[in-house]
Amino acid sequence: IRTKQKKNNRQKYRRNTKMDDYDLLGHELRKALSDPSNYRSGSRKNEQAGAAAASTGDLFDDWVNEVEPHGMVSTKEAKKEYFLTTADLATLSYESYGGGIGCGPPTKCYLHKDLVETSVRKHGRAGVVKKLEARNKREEKKRMREEQAEQARKRLKTITNTAADGAAAAATATTMKASAGDTQEVKRLREGLLKMAKQNMGFEMSGAPKNWKIEVPGISKATFAALMFRPTDVDLESFVQNGAYYTEKYRASNFFGVDETRLTKYFEPEYVTQKIGSSVTVRYKPSTMELSISGNAETCGW
Repeated sequence: IRTKQKKNNRQKYRRNTKMDDYDLLGHELRKALSDPSNYRSGSRKNEQAGAAAASTGDLFDDWVNEVEPHGMVSTKEAKKEYFLTTADLATLSYESYGGGIGCGPPTKCYLHKDLVETSVRKHGRAGVVKKLEARNKREEKKRMREEQAEQARKRLKTITNTAADGAAAAATATTMKASAGDTQEVKRLREGLLKMAKQNMGFEMSGAPKNWKIEVPGISKATFAALMFRPTDVDLESFVQNGAYYTEKYRASNFFGVDETRLTKYFEPEYVTQKIGSSVTVRYKPSTMELSISGNAETCGW
């Protein structure tokens, strides 16, 4: 009997205690505790928000700390990396490096900390983060396209069993004439492109060699592929497309299929010899069949 009575007392005590505790919680607290979203989706949302905030914070901090505060940044990099314009840079102090007769104007360099302050003042912290995120996405997409093109190049090499891949030639800087396997049509085209490039060489107002660029219309995909040393890739699967363009970079002597000595041009009135720079950039827009080739020039002698 005593055992049964003790059991009843314990159950009664638990019920009374439970009711007393429950009443102490209050209506609003009970409602909050009974809401499953506070234990699942709500906490997950908080975690996701926290992770996103940490991610953007890291992205901004990495951008700020990428260069030492007193590190110097060129005009070109300042515009690209800090999302600034010429007008923005005009308000900042700078230091000049290089330049001189035959070398072009000096390079303006700005303090990293000044560029960061100007960028944040112009775009706001959130605006800078948004631009950094967008740039990261573009770079990731570009990396994926490059990987896909690399896989296509490997398949192309396996099928054709040739080492005439343009990217590999540029990377290894081989001295072998790239036009060795060209058709007569492509050889003539290379010769014509070299002649046009030389015609566009000249001087800046400062006396430095100017950059040159030539444009050729009516180039088919097949012709472009042949110029890029991949004549069998008529669908351009092994090339990386950025926007509307395919862009490749090659050693100048390889692309034009000539010896280094054929890259020079003598300017008689100035008694100066210029040479096409070591590399050229080739851009192709398949929608309009336009090919452009650009590069720089170097002074060889007086």
